Amino acid sequence: MLAAPHSTASNGFQAQADAYAKARPSYPAESIAFISKLMAGHQQPQNVLDLGAGTGIMTKLLIDQCGFEVTAVEPVDNMRLKLESIVSKATSVKGTAWAIPVEDESQDMVMLAQCFHWFDDIKSLKEIHRVLKPGGLIILVWNMESRERSEWVAKLRDLYEVYDGSAPQYRKGYWKNVFDTKEAQELYALPLQHKRFVFDVPAKRDHVWPRIMSKSYIAILDQEKCEKLHQDVEAVLDDPKYNLPINGSDGEFIYCHDTDMYWGYKK
Repeated sequence: MLAAPHSTASNGFQAQADAYAKARPSYPAESIAFISKLMAGHQQPQNVLDLGAGTGIMTKLLIDQCGFEVTAVEPVDNMRLKLESIVSKATSVKGTAWAIPVEDESQDMVMLAQCFHWFDDIKSLKEIHRVLKPGGLIILVWNMESRERSEWVAKLRDLYEVYDGSAPQYRKGYWKNVFDTKEAQELYALPLQHKRFVFDVPAKRDHVWPRIMSKSYIAILDQEKCEKLHQDVEAVLDDPKYNLPINGSDGEFIYCHDTDMYWGYKK
C-alpha cells in the first residue's frame, strides 16, 4: 500500500486537477535551459524521474525542450489522469516519494517541481537517493507569485495565504530543515545550490482567480469563505492605482513570478 500524501494536497488537487492544468504557469525558458546544462555530462539516454509530477507541466518541458526520457510519478489520480492526457510521451505511474516504483540506481535526475514541501522528510530523501545513479542530480523548483516586484500581487497573497493554516508551503521554509540533518548530508553533497529566475507571466484578468483556486488549500475552502475571498480579490484587481484591465476585457498585463531552483548531487 502506498503511503498517503498530505490530505490538503490529495483533497485539494483531486478536486482541482483541471483548474491546475489550465491556471498554473509553466516555467521560464531560462530555467529549463539551465537544467539541460546541469545534465550535459550524463550519457544518453538521460533518464529523469519527475516526482510529484501533477498534471505534467514540468514533465512536458523535460521531454519537449530537454529531450529526456521521463517517468512521471504522481499519487493523486485526477492529476495523473490529466498528465496522461496532456503528455503522452511520458511513462506515467502511481507512486509517492516514500515508495517510488522504479529500480535502484536507474535515474540520472530526480525533478521535484512545486512539491517537495509536501514530503520534506528523510524517508523521501533516502528513496530518491535509492533511485538515483551514482552522482545523480536532485533538483527542486518552485514558482512563486512575486511580492517583491508587484504590489498588487503582494496584496493578493495577503488575502489568500491566511487560509493555508498548517499546510506545508514552500514559502514557510520548513522544507530546508531536513537538508541540515546528518542523515541527509551522508546521502547528498550539500548544501544545495540555488538560482532564482525572473518569470514575468503574461496574463488576462480572468486568469487570476483560477490561479488562486488552483492552490490546494483554497480548493478545499467552504463556499462562503471562497466567495468572500473571490470578492476581496476582485476588489484588489479593481483598484485604479494598479491600472489593471477591467473585468471582462481582453487586456493583458504582467503577473510577476519568481522561479527558485535548488540542486545537489547524490554522494
